Amino acid sequence: VLPTATIVVANPALNIGSSSLVTITFSEAVTGFSNADLTVANGTLSAVSSSDGGITWTATFTPTSNITDTSNVIALDNTTVHNASGNAGSGITDSNNYSIDTQRPTASIVVANNALNIGGTSLVTITFSEAVTGFSNADLTVANGTLSAVSSSDGGITWTATFTPTNNITHTGDVISLNNTAYTDLAGNTGTGTTDSNTYAIDTQRPTASIVMANPALNVGSSSLVTITFSEAVTGFSNADLTVSNGTLSAVSSSDGGVTWTGTFTPTNNVHATSNVISLNNTTYTDLAGNAGTGVTNSANYTIDTVRPTATIVMANPALNIGSSSLVTITFSEAVTGFSNADLTVANGTLSAVSSSDGGITWTATFTPTNNISHSGNVISLNNAAYTDLDGNAGAGTTNSNTYAIDTQRPTATISVANNNLGIGQTTTVTIAFSEAVTGFNLSELSVPNGTLSNLASADGGKTWTATLTPTANITDATNLIVLDTSLVSDTAGNAGNSIAISNNYAVDGDRPTATISVANPNLTAGQTTVVTFTFSEKVSNFDLSELSVANGVLSNLVTRDGGKTWTATLTPTANINDPSNFITLDNSQVTDLAGNAGTGFANSNNYTINTISLGGDPQFRVDGSAAQSVGPNQPLLPSISIVPTGNLGAPLGFPPLFEQRTSGDGLPPVGNIFINHNALAPSYIAQVFSTDGAGNGNASGFLGFGGGDGGVFGNSTVSTVFHHESTSNDISNGQVFDRNGKGLGDPAQGGRGAFGAPTLGQQLQKIKDNEQKQLHELAWALEQVGISEMSA
Repeated sequence: VLPTATIVVANPALNIGSSSLVTITFSEAVTGFSNADLTVANGTLSAVSSSDGGITWTATFTPTSNITDTSNVIALDNTTVHNASGNAGSGITDSNNYSIDTQRPTASIVVANNALNIGGTSLVTITFSEAVTGFSNADLTVANGTLSAVSSSDGGITWTATFTPTNNITHTGDVISLNNTAYTDLAGNTGTGTTDSNTYAIDTQRPTASIVMANPALNVGSSSLVTITFSEAVTGFSNADLTVSNGTLSAVSSSDGGVTWTGTFTPTNNVHATSNVISLNNTTYTDLAGNAGTGVTNSANYTIDTVRPTATIVMANPALNIGSSSLVTITFSEAVTGFSNADLTVANGTLSAVSSSDGGITWTATFTPTNNISHSGNVISLNNAAYTDLDGNAGAGTTNSNTYAIDTQRPTATISVANNNLGIGQTTTVTIAFSEAVTGFNLSELSVPNGTLSNLASADGGKTWTATLTPTANITDATNLIVLDTSLVSDTAGNAGNSIAISNNYAVDGDRPTATISVANPNLTAGQTTVVTFTFSEKVSNFDLSELSVANGVLSNLVTRDGGKTWTATLTPTANINDPSNFITLDNSQVTDLAGNAGTGFANSNNYTINTISLGGDPQFRVDGSAAQSVGPNQPLLPSISIVPTGNLGAPLGFPPLFEQRTSGDGLPPVGNIFINHNALAPSYIAQVFSTDGAGNGNASGFLGFGGGDGGVFGNSTVSTVFHHESTSNDISNGQVFDRNGKGLGDPAQGGRGAFGAPTLGQQLQKIKDNEQKQLHELAWALEQVGISEMSA
């Protein structure tokens, strides 16, 4: 029987530093077996040996370094092995397959974009010689940038990430380094050393520039070198990238590869500018890496003076009022010398000394307006030829300030009441005319006696104001004034008044006119007339005879001598009438006072009697007084009537309506027991008797008597005037009408002498009282000629 064998490699996956036990087991003990009988793939085998007599042999397999092979066997040539019988084996026996990986993994790193600028990134590819595990960003060192997380899509051989450079740096020769010992291949072999990427350059700094104007003070005929220096060489730069104030720049050029550029600046003619710069738009050029600049770069300021100096004058407060002043600022286009107040013409005011705190460009002073004027359109004028700039250039012409208005006049006012006589229900327009438009004016600033104002308005912007005056009801006052304190009102300039404005006087009449009518002679006979007096409570207008109702007579000659308060007319009784009860009636509603107030109701006169029926004989019952009667002591004085009246004379005495009404027929009721004398029981009557001589000189005597059925008392007095004069006095203390010793004369002016008939008692007493007071001197004279006598019934 031929011997056979099996070969087992204990570790079928060998890597760097590893080895494996190899066991060769024969079917029986053999001899002549050695390593020479074995073919070992990609490794070496230690000397085989057997410890069991030649059946089982072992050795150690060590793989060859730096190879990778997945198909390997150890092969035994059986023909070289003999058993104890000397039989050789047959054929070849192979071990189990084993893999060998004794190669370390390697890597390459490629930065795709090796020139990175602002905003640029790059793909980074790490390619290993074989698939690896345990690889991460921690194994990489990245210069001047950051790397996104590495990843592989092919099982670990190729890894990629994105590189982003750091901002605002410029650097070349940068690499990404890999620590090869930090990862292993799939066999567990680590790399060795480090692997660097290709180099890359980073420029993430923007180019900057500086601009220098060699001559910063340019005047007529001058120019200046302008140097633009960049932080690095640039491309795409030209004059189009520059903004040049008040001048022109020649074409820029560079002689050092684009870092330094120069041009010549020429100022514009007829320009005066103290603030000028050349500005560079940094976004229009790039450095060699393609980075554009940012923002704007300005040169240092330069001044240009290629014109004559000019000026502006500003009045800070263009509306000046009382007590105000204003800052005046004179600003020159450049610093000047030789300037003073003498160069200025100031309208309607004074200017303090001008001064400058900025080297002669800006000058200030204080303007104070003239008092008590109102003027607009004022200016301060500057003679520009009187000063020069620092280069000696004189100005030209004149410069005017802004216009300013001056109002240093206080507002005044006049107040006019259109209707100065206001009656019941009337209103009137009040006009308050100011000297100028005012503000803040309202009704509370007006003092209005006996009335109220309303509807205050102005239609001309506040100069003329109107309001409606409504007088207080039931008030009569002839003196009223509307008063305005103008200190409460300001004009549009803010000036308050300082005076008191008073309106024209106006009268308020809240009373309706009333009237009394007095017939002077209340006993009229044929041929007589009498004065009728109309006394109103106030002056009236529109009063005429048509407004009167006259019983049994006509009125004429209506006149007033006191402006309309008291009127008189002549009453002429109707002929051939005998009527003891007559009145004159006035319709008060037809009469208005001067304020336009109409009266109300009716006014009636005192009663007057009329007896104009013709009588036989002397109708006036005159007594012949050509020869005076001899009067003895205590001799009663009796009336002497030359002709006894005959016919129907009517009632001998007038009807006295003051006391009672007539009851029946033509009989007369008694006047009352106030006239019963010495306890007489018969009714008493009153009668008046007048007598005069034919010449009418008052030499005859007359008497007044009260008579009744059982006696009478007679007195004499100058009572003839009672019947045609109005009473003006209330004092009766001196009246001696009924003095038994009195004497008196009749009044020839009365015309009637001896007519029986009397007015009412109240009328007679009032008239007697008033006229006796006035004519005491006549009474004294009359008492010497006429006596008093008592007659028995």
